Amino acid sequence: MMTVKHLILILLILLSDVTFGNSAKGAYGLYSFEDNSYAVAQNKHEVRSIASITKMFTAYTVVKSGVDLNEKVKVNGRSQGHVPSGVYISRLDLLRATIISSDNKAAETLANHHPGGYKKFLADVNHHIDAMSLYNTKIVDSTGLLAGNVSTVFDLIEFLQNIKDIPVIKEISNEKHHVISVPRGKKTVSVNLKNTNPDLFVYDNILISKTGFTHAAGRCVMMMVENGKNLFAVIVLGQSTSKSRSAVVSDLLNVDTYKAPAPKINSTVDYEKLVPL
Repeated sequence: MMTVKHLILILLILLSDVTFGNSAKGAYGLYSFEDNSYAVAQNKHEVRSIASITKMFTAYTVVKSGVDLNEKVKVNGRSQGHVPSGVYISRLDLLRATIISSDNKAAETLANHHPGGYKKFLADVNHHIDAMSLYNTKIVDSTGLLAGNVSTVFDLIEFLQNIKDIPVIKEISNEKHHVISVPRGKKTVSVNLKNTNPDLFVYDNILISKTGFTHAAGRCVMMMVENGKNLFAVIVLGQSTSKSRSAVVSDLLNVDTYKAPAPKINSTVDYEKLVPL
């Protein structure tokens, strides 16, 4: 015989499935840095491909190397991107292109001009990963295009702990738009960067943001958000579309332990047109 207690339990399970139904095949987490605890989590230790979230590890390694960010380097590499090959762009602008618009050629160029070259970049980025005790994270290229770039919700939250106090990364990663002026011969070319995270255009309290997409990884996002004086990590991995990814973000930011402010604009944004990665 089914009791009232059993009915309530079943109802709670059903409501939970409705709330986070989009993430059934993925992994996610909402973590409070103040309380050092998860408000919500699913599959937080599941190792998954992370696509262009990889670029935040690239940015971290560039900054930690101590190179001059204002030095101009020659854009090169086999990856596609909006920054034109053969021109000279400052590392700072390449970081902007890498983080804001997820430019693959910019990320590869930064790795190519890493002290010691590309192989040393890979050695250094994975050394940093080991030093941060990110035991289930591995980076195999600078762009995130390869499926072997993997991590977990748990590790990415730990990574956010390490980058949240790096000013240049915080300043760049929540920029909605930026224009890079690139000298090309006798002309100047403008490269328009638009942030790949549609939620940055919805919520006004996102401090750090990086999206990712490959067929192996699905739609992913890593964010640090501010609510009052509290900082939260939001990680979503393995969603099938950018719209479903944003739906999970919305669900996470509206759990009782977070109580997010209302979005600035209507949430019926055409996410598929807004975000390419």
